[in-house]
Amino acid sequence: RIQRAAVSYERAMAEEFGREHDHFRLLGQDNLRRYLPAGPLRIRVDPRDGSFQLVARVLAARAAGCAITVSTPAEDERADVALLHELTESWAAAIEFVEESDEALAAAIGRGQTERIRYADFAHVGDPVRRAAAAAGLHLATAPVLGVGRIELLHYLREQTLCVDYHRYGNLGTRAGEPRAEVR
Repeated sequence: RIQRAAVSYERAMAEEFGREHDHFRLLGQDNLRRYLPAGPLRIRVDPRDGSFQLVARVLAARAAGCAITVSTPAEDERADVALLHELTESWAAAIEFVEESDEALAAAIGRGQTERIRYADFAHVGDPVRRAAAAAGLHLATAPVLGVGRIELLHYLREQTLCVDYHRYGNLGTRAGEPRAEVR
């Protein structure tokens, strides 16, 4: 199941999220849609999370290119987190593991150390974290973890649209020969 999810995440990045799109192809204007990795991302681990929920979130964040912090409660010593730490040693600066209480996580939110937190379940979000996120306007991603890349990856990306005019008074310059949508 984890392997299928990883393949799905990589495929979605290659086919949809990892490239620019211009669906309109207007003459004299680029209308680009692209996806950028979310800023510093925390993956909050709860004792009730399953191994799939843990690993799938980390793989999706990695596929999206996020700077990942795996946040675990201090009292939660999980074998799968230790194994994940060992297996991701080669990722170096792309992933960090921290032990922190809900109060410490709320303080990190207040200091602007994360832009987004990915939980496996809405019920796992503690009140201190909810209050801090609301005060900071921080996105808490709490939808169920899915192995479908086109859906799961949306929690780790920011969509950006750009409109670029490349004509000058109707003159298209060096781009005059590019195929574009039919003029009507």
